[in-house]
Amino acid sequence: MKKRNRFLALMLATAVSMSMAACGNSGADSETSKEAGVEADADAGSDAAEDADAEAPAEQEEADPFAAAQENMKTITSLDALMVMEMDMVVSTNGQEQSVESVTTMDMSCIYDPLQMSMDMTVDAGEAGSMTTTMYVENTDDGCMAYMNNGSGWQSQEISLMDVDQYDFSADMGLYLSGDYNFQSEGKDEVDGAAAYKYTGTVTGDEMKELMLSSGALDSANQLGMDTSQVDSMLDDLGELTIDLWIDEATLYPVKYEIDMTGAMDTLMTNMIAAMGEQGEGLSMSIPKMAVSMTCSNYNGVTEIAIPEEAKAN
Repeated sequence: MKKRNRFLALMLATAVSMSMAACGNSGADSETSKEAGVEADADAGSDAAEDADAEAPAEQEEADPFAAAQENMKTITSLDALMVMEMDMVVSTNGQEQSVESVTTMDMSCIYDPLQMSMDMTVDAGEAGSMTTTMYVENTDDGCMAYMNNGSGWQSQEISLMDVDQYDFSADMGLYLSGDYNFQSEGKDEVDGAAAYKYTGTVTGDEMKELMLSSGALDSANQLGMDTSQVDSMLDDLGELTIDLWIDEATLYPVKYEIDMTGAMDTLMTNMIAAMGEQGEGLSMSIPKMAVSMTCSNYNGVTEIAIPEEAKAN
């Protein structure tokens, strides 16, 4: 690929790691149920368009929406974003079938210069339980400092800009608008009741393979005893991903995208079990649904992110 889609790589890494963990623990019902699948609230991003209150310049009103959105993304200083990843998984071990549905959400606010970020990430696996992690990031003289709390108290650590970049939702919006994904206009639509222009594009199988390799998602395959050739065979014939993108008609900012990963992930899991050889005997896995949606709002409207004093005290 011409540019790396860092956020999509992160989502693929998350999904595959959860799926591989399910395979590794397929003999234990309680452990299997902790692994992934995702079912999200269909209205999770419903407030995306209503807050896209950065006004588009008057001269852009008659401009091509896609081109105008490309230009607008170059000048943003802050935003709010909400990601929802849905994944349903069915695991069968020696004829005993178990279905798991889970939802992962990331609710984020970001100011870009100087960098400040807040994020609440929740993984909800239904009866298997849920976990929420709160994270703040700020620029320091030496790089970036992250403050995290998963319910057991605050921890802090220095992180690199590369680590932060994987959560840069605006960069991925900008990447989709770059023209690399052969977007075609689908006419007018609505996002949360607001008029929007809809576009549809694709991520090719080769791009998918590169994403998987670059994400590090398949590093956990080593835990299942797979060598390099087996891992490579898992990435054959993944097919294409469909991306739907919406641009707000009034502001000409991108306000939402959706990616259907169901087919690719289902094929990947089938390939993975085949690559496991004898270790995969009696095991099957299907992914009836995997989808990611992202909504962005409040462009240039986030003015302050306050990091709790107790977070900095640790």
